[in-house]
Amino acid sequence: MKKILPLIIPILLIAAVTIYLNRSRPIEAEGVYSGYAEGDYVYVSCPLGGELQNLPVARGDQVKKGDLLFLLEREEEKAARAEAEETLRESRTRLDKAQMDFNRAKSLRDKRVTSPEDFDSAQQTLLAAQHATAAREQGLEQADWRYDQKERTAPVSGLVYDTYHRPGEWVSPSSPVLSLLPPEFIKVRFFVPESDLGKFAAGLPVQIHMDGLPGPLPGKVSFVSPNAEYTLPIIYSRENRNKLVFLVEASLEPDHAVKLHPGAPIEVHVKAMPHEPGTSGN
Repeated sequence: MKKILPLIIPILLIAAVTIYLNRSRPIEAEGVYSGYAEGDYVYVSCPLGGELQNLPVARGDQVKKGDLLFLLEREEEKAARAEAEETLRESRTRLDKAQMDFNRAKSLRDKRVTSPEDFDSAQQTLLAAQHATAAREQGLEQADWRYDQKERTAPVSGLVYDTYHRPGEWVSPSSPVLSLLPPEFIKVRFFVPESDLGKFAAGLPVQIHMDGLPGPLPGKVSFVSPNAEYTLPIIYSRENRNKLVFLVEASLEPDHAVKLHPGAPIEVHVKAMPHEPGTSGN
């Protein structure tokens, strides 16, 4: 026993020193917060009403910016545009004739072989033709605009999240026909207790976990609400997660960005800011 005691004492001293040093070092604890994925949708509509004639996309399709999304019936707009084009051609023909008559009257006036009244009349006819042509050009621009509005293309690239009308149905003015979910508009929302609020600021890196993903997704805090919420709109926890069911629609690309499904529960892992030795944190 006397031979063993000298060996035990140094070991106990080393263990005590190790425990003390570990307690005095900053600890980087990891906070875990429950939340859900959410997307900001782009609702595509037409300012004019009409019958939905063509809907070449469906839920779950990936579209690129500029792709055709839908087409409303536009026979009336087509006829109005053709009429405006014909009216403008006639107006330009009259303008050309008025311009030639004015040039002739000006030449005769300079030669002093015509009366001032004839020159003034030619000038007034030219001005009237110019105004009429400008009005017809504006009318054609409006007809073109109305015709073009009935054909809607994708304003951004993304997933066709949902459609609200079928071909043959009447679409009211400004009523959404479909919604898009651009990958860059997907975000996560989670809730932290008041005691942890001081750790969060815009730009803080976080790790986002969702069931089914091979690993966490990196993210950054973009907004911290200045107002407290006493009742959470939705609460996801480890205890009730297995009771939640979600409609899954497989869709890959672009760049596997749509990995977070809006409405799906997620966990956000945040490393706490390290504390200085000798200080305490919440």
